[in-house]
Amino acid sequence: MQLCIMLDADGSVPFFWGTDSEGHLVLSDDAEIIKKGCGNSFAPFPKGCFFTTSGGLQSFEHPLNEVKPMPRVDSQGQVCGATLKVDADSKKDSGMPRVGSAANWSSHY
Repeated sequence: MQLCIMLDADGSVPFFWGTDSEGHLVLSDDAEIIKKGCGNSFAPFPKGCFFTTSGGLQSFEHPLNEVKPMPRVDSQGQVCGATLKVDADSKKDSGMPRVGSAANWSSHY
């Protein structure tokens, strides 16, 4: 089974995800429902991102940048999970070799 989840860049519709006590993925647009089902193991789904079971979490605006967890702190100062954000300084290996670059041409002369 293939799963694909997306949220628009503005995050105009609230959307949350987390894991329950048995490790199952829980999705909801209602924060109270997901808090009851996941306790502290939930977070807002990152804006402008998509998740697939085959590729994991990616930004559709910056697909070559990694998405990294940032600690989420509650009103009492306790770390209670993570918020995922696109890391502008990191780049994923695209896995696609460069073809036709000057470096490749130089080996033919």
